[in-house]
Amino acid sequence: MSLPSGEIFVPRFRGECLLSRGTEVRDLLRLREETVLYVQPCTSERGKLMADIELRSGDTECIDSKTLCALLEIHRRRFSELKCSRNLGVAKLMWKGREISIFKNGKIKIQRALNREEIIRVANSVARLIWGAELCEVCGQPALNCASGACGKCTQEERVSIELDELPNAELLQQSQINLQRARKAAPEESERLLNMARYQALFFAIEAPRKEDAVPGLVLLAEALQSGVPPKR
Repeated sequence: MSLPSGEIFVPRFRGECLLSRGTEVRDLLRLREETVLYVQPCTSERGKLMADIELRSGDTECIDSKTLCALLEIHRRRFSELKCSRNLGVAKLMWKGREISIFKNGKIKIQRALNREEIIRVANSVARLIWGAELCEVCGQPALNCASGACGKCTQEERVSIELDELPNAELLQQSQINLQRARKAAPEESERLLNMARYQALFFAIEAPRKEDAVPGLVLLAEALQSGVPPKR
């Protein structure tokens, strides 16, 4: 991925690749009403709701636990609490005052939500946060491997030019790319700091982008930043 003046170039992904389809909860609801399994009052806090969200039907593993923990570690500064077990494939975190549990079979539990609309909004943010850890049905690998081209099945030879002026929060991408370039020339300790910042900025961009199409460049840059150094440790 390069960042010339005013534009970026990213691979074109095959239509069935997870990076093309995305996992937006609102989109899933149009196809499968059971995406939101149930909504009921919280037992621990009066006036608040809890809900179970199902990104994919069934109990088969659809999230790579190692990648999930790595993504959450990158975004740790945004959580007041975080626990993630690679062995169990379960993550629990406190994000924006909401208790969230994420399971390797694609189920998400949200607690302390104000109403159903907030449940969908939070679920969308969580789905975008863990997008890179979800297993693509084309290649069977985490979507971050699709983003980097490492899976070998999801990218086409053609690359797409995207105008930065058309992307909300494009400065996050620009700053991430700058930090990535600086990290490659810096001393080890400074390089690690810059890489961590580049990863955070790329992931933050992907989470905050209003459309999944806009979010993809963030995952592409995140994959590049992860390849440029040691992955974040738990």
